[in-house]
Amino acid sequence: FVRLVPVAAAQSPTPAPVATQREWRAAGAGLDAANERSSLLTDTYYRNADALLRQVENSGAMGVNRGWEAAARKNGNWFIEEQRFADTVIGAGVNRNRDDLINAGMLALEWGFAQQSGDGSFPCADNYLGASYFVAATAHSIWLLETTGYARNYAQRIEKIRPKLVRAALWLADANRAKAAFAQHDKYTSRYMLTGYALGVTARVMSNPALALAGEDMVRTGLSKLHASGYFPEAGGFDVSFQAEALVYLLRYYDHAATADMRRDIEPPIRLALSWLQSRVATNGVVQATGNTRSGSAKERDRTGQFRRVSAVAVSRAFGLAGAVLGDNKYDGLARAVASARQPS
Repeated sequence: FVRLVPVAAAQSPTPAPVATQREWRAAGAGLDAANERSSLLTDTYYRNADALLRQVENSGAMGVNRGWEAAARKNGNWFIEEQRFADTVIGAGVNRNRDDLINAGMLALEWGFAQQSGDGSFPCADNYLGASYFVAATAHSIWLLETTGYARNYAQRIEKIRPKLVRAALWLADANRAKAAFAQHDKYTSRYMLTGYALGVTARVMSNPALALAGEDMVRTGLSKLHASGYFPEAGGFDVSFQAEALVYLLRYYDHAATADMRRDIEPPIRLALSWLQSRVATNGVVQATGNTRSGSAKERDRTGQFRRVSAVAVSRAFGLAGAVLGDNKYDGLARAVASARQPS
């Protein structure tokens, strides 16, 4: 339990104004950890664990960063967000009880922090969004390892990451920097949930109340954008993939980073957003992409340069996490239906 007290100006060049009487104590049962070890994820998302292991270079680079590191992508960019998939690899290691997967995920996190600048940022393209993804993935990985007992095998490596994680989160939370990012967050509302969770979960693993309150404010702002029908606006409309992504971060926030009061406030909009997502899934589990503004519409390209595809994986994960965190079995069935359906290419 932590009570927020005024922070001296010397500790932060641009301290965010916060009420001194606001209190923060993370509530929730941490059911996300049980979800990560569930048979649902064993059967679906973590089924081919060896393929996940192969996504990490021996150096720790992932995704397009592998080519950038090897100088194979001439004049190309690297993206810190690509390293966020370390969280997936670590999750698979916990699910399958495989140290080789956890070690690979740790290497991927360490690779990311090896690129960090002194101010906590990452000198790459689209670095605020990328840092949000990477901070969220790092803090969730640490939380998961600590909650499941695997952290003791990686204690020294985790301790080296912690101060770097805090620097990155403080860089995100800086009031002027966050305000500058709001134009993009307003366009892509899922980013409020992403950054809010990144700050909230870092606060949880580092016992940092200032970050917790900054994350809470970010989440509340994002929820204020929720359409009356239940979708989070994306590029002037809706998008099923990013609806699912927003829900994954919101459900994780609800599960292990929010206060008891915040949990009460955000559960109704979470359920409304889940109902909207469910309306976009056919009875056979096929995700409906019609009307999407970003994925499956040939309107936006991913970091590889390909048109962004609908992420049935994100949809399945959102439902599976909802089943665990909210204790509603109907979401488990939806998660399995989406995971097993043959989705349009």
